[in-house]
Amino acid sequence: MADDNGSRAAAEAAGLRFCLLGPVQVLVHGRNVPIGGPGMRGVLAMLLLEPNQVVPLDRIVDVMWSHEPPSSARTMVQGYVSRLRQRLAAVDVGGDDGEVRIATAPPGYRIEVDEALIDVTVARSLLAEARGTAAVRRAELLRQAQALWRGTELADLGGRLTAPELTELRLAVLEARFDADLELGRHQEIIGELTQLVDEQPFRERLVGQLVLALYRSGRRATALAAYQRFAHRAADELGMDPGPQLRGLHLRVLRDDTTLLEPSPEPVVSPRIGVLVPAQLPRAPSGFAGREDELAWLADLLPAGSAESRVEAALAVLAGPAGVGKTALAVLWAHRVADRFPDGQLFASLRGFDPQHAPLAAADVLTQFLLALGVSVEDVPEQLDDRAALYRSILADRRVLVVLDDARDSEQIHPLLPAGSSSLAVVTTRVRLDALVARTGARMQVLGTLAASAAEQLLEHMAGTPAQGRDRELRRRLARLCGHLPLALRIAGARLAGGPQWSVADVVAELADERGRLSALDLEDADTSVRAALDVTFRSLRSEHAETVRLLGLFPGAMIGPYPVAALCGIDVEQAKRRLRTLAASFVVTETSPDVFVMHDLVRLHAHERAEQEMSEVDKAAALARLRHYYLVGADLAKRQLRAGNTGEPSALEEFPDAPRARMSSPADAVDWIDHEWANLLAVVESGQETGQDQEIVRLARVASEFTEGTRALGPVVVGRAVRMVV
Repeated sequence: MADDNGSRAAAEAAGLRFCLLGPVQVLVHGRNVPIGGPGMRGVLAMLLLEPNQVVPLDRIVDVMWSHEPPSSARTMVQGYVSRLRQRLAAVDVGGDDGEVRIATAPPGYRIEVDEALIDVTVARSLLAEARGTAAVRRAELLRQAQALWRGTELADLGGRLTAPELTELRLAVLEARFDADLELGRHQEIIGELTQLVDEQPFRERLVGQLVLALYRSGRRATALAAYQRFAHRAADELGMDPGPQLRGLHLRVLRDDTTLLEPSPEPVVSPRIGVLVPAQLPRAPSGFAGREDELAWLADLLPAGSAESRVEAALAVLAGPAGVGKTALAVLWAHRVADRFPDGQLFASLRGFDPQHAPLAAADVLTQFLLALGVSVEDVPEQLDDRAALYRSILADRRVLVVLDDARDSEQIHPLLPAGSSSLAVVTTRVRLDALVARTGARMQVLGTLAASAAEQLLEHMAGTPAQGRDRELRRRLARLCGHLPLALRIAGARLAGGPQWSVADVVAELADERGRLSALDLEDADTSVRAALDVTFRSLRSEHAETVRLLGLFPGAMIGPYPVAALCGIDVEQAKRRLRTLAASFVVTETSPDVFVMHDLVRLHAHERAEQEMSEVDKAAALARLRHYYLVGADLAKRQLRAGNTGEPSALEEFPDAPRARMSSPADAVDWIDHEWANLLAVVESGQETGQDQEIVRLARVASEFTEGTRALGPVVVGRAVRMVV
């Protein structure tokens, strides 16, 4: 708490304070600085409620105009921000300690401020500091916190902005202060204040219990019992519920005239029902986990050094990667390892972002689950999403909780579920790059690839249940390669080996070696344990034009995918092809290994090929492959003309196929680079055409390949001879 005390002292020295616990005000040395009308004050309040975090412009507009904004709303908010900047810049606090600025940070604005200058932060700090201290000191600190309220929170905004977390904070401060006063024997002094509060908050059981105890200790047993009965009848009539077990227990002790209640105790007679439960929701840690040392170290860097009382430096980590790569396993395993660093609990939710059986889980529903797990009663869960999120953030504000959000669909689903305090940590797993979330929150993102060879073999060995010996060792290495070192595929293959003696390593290798049946061999009876099913989910999540691109990539025989071949296959321009490839890379269907060079995992490629075979007509497939051949014929023609310095005297593919994409080649060096880049793909097109008995264009391509023997540094006699043999 020394740091908090220091921050408060610095804030007092600066003379600047932002007030939200009452009318929205900016005070300099106790003097109110005019800050504009309700609109400007509302925008300032929204920024101060989330200090040093980006508040989206769209959310400001929605809140300020109750989801019915005028057409000029965005312009009005921009004007408010501009005038706020001017007012804040004009504030003179006699030094640099109180410097505050509003930064533009897409998709909105961020107020950069020492949080100790905000009365809400000071109140939370005093409440946290009071916990665990002696009753006299506790009561003193809580009275300081209570004195920060100058009326109803955000009182002068005309209802434009509500912040239920501030009401919750006020009640938490009061309840903690009443506990301290009861411990100090001040029961008679607080009866009037408690009676008024119970009238205002009739279903707040902790306040009712404190009033009953204060009345009993003041010799007013009958009045204490009547206060309980009023609450019990009202709860039954209006809510259809009984009092909680602690309040019922207190009632019985008063009814029996239990004189031990007269003795002050450091334990509250009715504990707060909100936030006192310690959830432990993590699913079972995966067995046979292998590898991922770098990723585990990266996650460990997010934790504070030293004791568990230290603050977490980074509030949000994103684990992104393709289906079956082991994101959930990594997140859950790591969460179990560090659970003791989060003594206030671990929350877990499967967001079902890519669940084939269910729609993605709404953030409002997840918040309900989390609030119930944290001890909020059903009737106390707010109706509106923003109110639920505010209460959730308020409960976690001073707690150390680990939140694991698995299988997220997009940034909007996640944002309301993020704890605001720096003492908690959220870990998100997803099949898409959440670049918008990173930009919006400053999250750190780690993209998971497949396992290293040694880790893949280790996982296979664990799943098979027996160590590899002799020839089986090399067969298992080959099996790991056929699985593409993908953890889901490795687990399925290992499970088959463990299923019985009828399946040897050689049998499974032989089955997977046949590309036509490899995906079928990596299916188990459980639909959730299938490489094909996992890839199907990703495929179905794509927009139609991107799904079409995946099908067409299933026809591409080469390994290195670039915008020009994709443009040819899809019949689109090169810039469109680049955008499609980058969209697919964001969903981990392809991986960009260098600028404009993409690759597909073998199993993803086989899945794309299956989709093409099942969902494309023979006419469409033939047309796409013809466009691909035309691209390579045109590219080869351009390269030959550069290398032979002019017209070759041969028929021009440029004229024959005018719609084919044309790579930029303005010099012999460009031609050599194109051949270097496309040589393996060109040979793959020739080979696949020869296997399927395609037309004379394949012969022309093979002949062109055989002619690239002079003026290039990339082509050796082996590959050239291979091309010549194809011509023959």
